[in-house]
Amino acid sequence: MASEGDNSAKLVPDGLNELWDAGEKATVDIVFVHGLRGHPQRTWEAFDASDGERVFWPKEILPSTIPESRIFSFGYPTDFATFYPMLKSDLIPHTGIDDNSTSLLVKLGNWRRETSTSGRPIVFVAHSLGGLVVANGLASAAGSNEQRQEVVNSTCGTIFLGTPFKGSDKAAWAILAERFLGLFGDSNDQTVKDLDKKSTKLQQISTEFHIALQQRYDVKGVNPIQVACFFETKSTTKTFWKKKRDLGTIVTKQSATISGFRPMALNADHCAMCRFADPQATGYVDVTNTMKMMIENCGKKTADRENGRVNITLGNVKQGDGVLNYGAIAGHMVGTVKDAAKISVSHTFTSFGNGSSAGEAAMKVWMQKHGGQDA
Repeated sequence: MASEGDNSAKLVPDGLNELWDAGEKATVDIVFVHGLRGHPQRTWEAFDASDGERVFWPKEILPSTIPESRIFSFGYPTDFATFYPMLKSDLIPHTGIDDNSTSLLVKLGNWRRETSTSGRPIVFVAHSLGGLVVANGLASAAGSNEQRQEVVNSTCGTIFLGTPFKGSDKAAWAILAERFLGLFGDSNDQTVKDLDKKSTKLQQISTEFHIALQQRYDVKGVNPIQVACFFETKSTTKTFWKKKRDLGTIVTKQSATISGFRPMALNADHCAMCRFADPQATGYVDVTNTMKMMIENCGKKTADRENGRVNITLGNVKQGDGVLNYGAIAGHMVGTVKDAAKISVSHTFTSFGNGSSAGEAAMKVWMQKHGGQDA
């Protein structure tokens, strides 16, 4: 493992690579995770037009922006079948997304244990389908070994760059798969066949991660996971056989959004949205400012977790004349915490008028029904 400062060792494509370590001054671990057919270095490298050099910004720029940190880049074997497995797994050997998620959490957990840094806050930065590797690990590790659970509990932020989360049906995920196939030029019949069925796992991860995020807000003593979703604004163009093809937007704004979180734009295509050549680049500023905010907020109480309670505030409900309704009138309510169906509700009635209105009548009936006590 590298000593304090810059790690100049060659990166391994399959494993955890330490890029920077501030030593005893480090207060946070920042972990980069690439996506489909990515690489722990090349995915994040930008071309600097001023000198013709490539800039590996997580290693060369980020330590100056967030110096009190330790920075990793995680590499893992990835191909199309990693995220869209063949229906008959014996047709082609491949490492599945569950294997990669486990590897990420175990390797990071072991590294932290061996360096006596367990419990330090973690921020993940993931590009494209790599975000689902992170989400899968964080959502499915409950009850697993100590190293994995320590990583899950210590995670205070996740930054997703063009990660697909939104998709209400298999057809939407199949369309996304076709876009990724176009990005890498894969189009053989065996790969394209039954993309809707091959996408089932990714759809499941998206759903389970959303549930896991909500449940974290109901766990005392554990930080909630902050989330930032960035989406691409430019079409992706690729050259195949000396011909340029406009592939359009690979992951749309709608797809790159997790319900309840406002997405942010990066003025780049899908491949360039994770590459920054200098610290003045707008995208770099936006992403690193988000990191700083997450690190600063880590450990702070959120308003809806004060005193271990989850408070839900509904808008005013008007009781029209001639209508007697002593229940609750509400719009779309979603249970976002564990055992949401068991939440007890306290009612507060506000009197209007001279006591003869339907609202007063509703209050009287409700009090009689419940013995004059709050629920």
